[in-house]
Amino acid sequence: MITVDKTVRLKKFQIRLRELGIDVALLIHSRDVFYYCGTAQPCILVVTPNDYYLIVRRALDFVLSEIWIDPNKVISSGSFKEALSKLRELGVKKGKLGLETDIIPAELFFKISQIFIDYTPVNISEEILLQRMTKDEEEIELIKSACNIMKTGHLRVFDVLSEGITELELAAEIEYAHRKAGHEGVLSMRNFDFYISRGPLSSGENLFKVSGFSNTITGIGLSPAIPAGPSLRKIKKGDIVIVDIPTCYHGYHCDETRTYILGEPTPEVRSLFACLREISDNVLFSLKEGVKCSDLFDIAYNSACRLGVNDYFLGLNPRKGNFIGHGIGLDANEPPVLFTKSNFELRKNSVITIEIHLTHPEYGAVKLEDMVLIKENGHEVLSVTERELFVIDTLDDILLKTEVPGGK
Repeated sequence: MITVDKTVRLKKFQIRLRELGIDVALLIHSRDVFYYCGTAQPCILVVTPNDYYLIVRRALDFVLSEIWIDPNKVISSGSFKEALSKLRELGVKKGKLGLETDIIPAELFFKISQIFIDYTPVNISEEILLQRMTKDEEEIELIKSACNIMKTGHLRVFDVLSEGITELELAAEIEYAHRKAGHEGVLSMRNFDFYISRGPLSSGENLFKVSGFSNTITGIGLSPAIPAGPSLRKIKKGDIVIVDIPTCYHGYHCDETRTYILGEPTPEVRSLFACLREISDNVLFSLKEGVKCSDLFDIAYNSACRLGVNDYFLGLNPRKGNFIGHGIGLDANEPPVLFTKSNFELRKNSVITIEIHLTHPEYGAVKLEDMVLIKENGHEVLSVTERELFVIDTLDDILLKTEVPGGK
């Protein structure tokens, strides 16, 4: 494992606080505390432009064995009142108070506001996510490990995908392979009220049913309570199956989608996937530091128009998607999002997905999603699973091929 000085993360954050004129930031979200300190235990991270303290709420023994920050900056127990007391001790008695307002509950926000009555709350989440966007060498290696775990799940599809297996059974086999290979079994999403199974898996007619949580291939889930993910539908010969189940290794995600078909695909399905692959390749060819997200979206859409598949690009009306990828790291979905109207420019050493799908009203849907590292003058595809339409031979196909006299 590559060794990186992760203490610089807090220093960079403090510089940014100083530039923004923010007097103190209180971080409680486990992903953010882990990023800056190395522990995901219940803590309050108090950061000023010139100092910091980690207030432990529970499991001090875990914290002390996990952190990479100065242990002298750890307060063994406390609450928000302890944080306020420490700030007064530091001479920070009022000013702008940075909070993770995108993720903390309203009740907790009100509680903090009542304790820190001399401070003005401001959102600090955007700055944290912008910093987290640029990955160091160790983070990139962890993401590569998550990509290697991902392939074990795809390989498992070849072992178990057969006529009569349900979407749920197939997803369970894939997830079990992931777990045995080191997947931590979590799908971290920085979204309010977002519930899904371990990841989307969909087949046959379910490919046309898109949950309102995301304008992509979602699956329909087991019930209206969680309306996304695999269902109890039995997979039949000739079905297209789309697998989009993320993995997580030491907190870092891989989000990758591959398309399978049970039995020989029709020429129309092969052609549809060939168009998808060409669209994706054109986007990949253009990836490098400084490219605008909107320009990449335009490249994808214009490619779809040139190939005559723009009516199927990112779904069918009125549920067409409006993005072709997103950042990834400690959360499965992070900035930037490659929206149609986003002028955000890609940053060196950020990791993104390129995810594109085509949905034909008659032939079905195909999807391809890859993990990509952005470099100064190009990119590196981190996904190790082949970028192909995977054909799973049925037993009938195999018997037919072996019983033909003189067959090749």
